[in-house]
Amino acid sequence: MNIAAIREKIRRIGFFVPFRIHFLLLLIALLLAYRWLLKNNAVPETSRTAIINVFITVTFWFALGILVLSFFSAFISWIFFLFSKKNKKSILNIKTSTQSVSDKQLVEISISKIFKPLFGYIRLRLCYDKNNISPKFAPIRMELKKHLFSMQTKGVYNWPLKNIKEYDISSGIIYFEDFFQFFSFTSQLSVNSNFYTQPLKAATPKVIVQPKKTEDTNMRIEEMRKVEGEYLNYKNFETNDDVRRIVWKIYAKNKELVVRIPETNDPYASHIYFYASFYNAVSNDVYEEFNIVFLDDFKTFVWNVYEQLYRQSELIQYIPDQQTKTFYADDVIQKTKYIISTSSWQKQNNLDTYFNKQYASVLCISSLTDAKQLEDVLEKTGKTLTVVFIELSKSFSRMKVTDWLQWIFINPEKNSSEKMQLAFTLSPLRKKILDNEKNIKELLKISECESLILEA
Repeated sequence: MNIAAIREKIRRIGFFVPFRIHFLLLLIALLLAYRWLLKNNAVPETSRTAIINVFITVTFWFALGILVLSFFSAFISWIFFLFSKKNKKSILNIKTSTQSVSDKQLVEISISKIFKPLFGYIRLRLCYDKNNISPKFAPIRMELKKHLFSMQTKGVYNWPLKNIKEYDISSGIIYFEDFFQFFSFTSQLSVNSNFYTQPLKAATPKVIVQPKKTEDTNMRIEEMRKVEGEYLNYKNFETNDDVRRIVWKIYAKNKELVVRIPETNDPYASHIYFYASFYNAVSNDVYEEFNIVFLDDFKTFVWNVYEQLYRQSELIQYIPDQQTKTFYADDVIQKTKYIISTSSWQKQNNLDTYFNKQYASVLCISSLTDAKQLEDVLEKTGKTLTVVFIELSKSFSRMKVTDWLQWIFINPEKNSSEKMQLAFTLSPLRKKILDNEKNIKELLKISECESLILEA
């Protein structure tokens, strides 16, 4: 076992120590004050000595009363919770908050059959993704208590986790602390729950698109859209069949009758079909750290573009390119946010198989999209498609000459983000991404479709 593992084990044992540093500091302060008073009270049988003795006695009993009150206020709440936990009445629930707060990742937390110590606090740590533990926090109550001794704690916590994904919660460490934070009694409560971090708000230019999918005929569009015809295999016919009697006939060499539905112009369109491709044709698992940063940036812009269009028209449907867990919610926008947040780079469903040129109004692509497949898609679509291209090479700002000199001669120690920035600058992946971005930009430039380029 290495030193880091031993240090981590000691740290976790410290979570369950019932005394806090404030208690130790108080004892040390009282002891030093007592010794100082005795030293300066060497002359007995004087009025000054009597006053100091009374002061010491009053201070002692006052401090003892504070300590006893603090101890029992936290201890009683802790014992009550242990009995509720033993009877399986205490339940810890965690879920993603539906509140939209800028630059915050809110998690809703509720604990039943628990009451807060008198004038004290209930704090938590959450154990997530196997061996990770959150900082200690107190849930922020979003509504006023209806009763003085409430049997439930409910609030939110701003948990600034780095990655946009779904996290599994295995247990919660619950602390019962007094008002002065001298004592902290701890209990661990198992929970099988999860939550996901949401994409943050980002500034995006206005995107204007035209719906192409007709699900109802209540909304007319300004410019009639073409509905392409399609071929239907009507029936196989024998050699002796007289096909001249059939009006709609196209003779195939394989003696199969094919009927074509003709192309029409439809003045109605009701829905915007939103496509976002997470297909990764450039990077691989060797660059996993870079891929995670790219993924978070791509999710952020995909979500912000979708939300902008949703606010313009609620008749928008997100078409995912991968299977995610079922998210049970009545709110469509919350479902879409969950799908985008829990999506990942994939190599199974490429752009050719995923994209439907007949219905798509918006296509979001990244620097990891295959330029050749994009070229095939753009050749088949017309002016009614809007392509949103997110440049992921800008996820890491380019290092300047002064940064290089400073890194070599002055300050070689870097934090994790600076190290990753340096690693990406020196990585072969950077050149591959830049070349792919150049090809994609050239394709968008000569294409008839509307395009919007966003820098991560």
